Amino acid sequence: MAEQTDPEHDPRWDAVRAAARRRVPTPPGLVERVLRAVARGRRTAVDVPGDDGGLRITEQAVVRLAGTIAAGRAPGGVRVAAVALEDDVVQVLVSVRFGVVADGAAEALRRELTAELSRQLGVTTAVNVHVVDVHAD
Repeated sequence: MAEQTDPEHDPRWDAVRAAARRRVPTPPGLVERVLRAVARGRRTAVDVPGDDGGLRITEQAVVRLAGTIAAGRAPGGVRVAAVALEDDVVQVLVSVRFGVVADGAAEALRRELTAELSRQLGVTTAVNVHVVDVHAD
């Protein structure tokens, strides 16, 4: 059996150690974008009127509901990768299996998700579905 060397003394790690010691500057605007995302997470996304008063649903709740519905209603060969709410529009990123007609699958999911969100929330919500990847299996 070959003798194992201690990784601490392996010269191939010198470049990794050197990179780890270098300070990486924060990209311009990153802090502001993170703070905006945090603030948006607490924002009321949907006001649902009702006979006994209104209901306010947060952006996070809409995103979770949309993600659950999308995962359950996605046509065969479609995987939901991410869901977000941007400018009051539900944005869904999906991956389609190789051989699935991407435009048709995305449109079918968009229609299903729009209808179910409208049914559950009582208000019409705009939905966009974006095919961002192709997978095999």
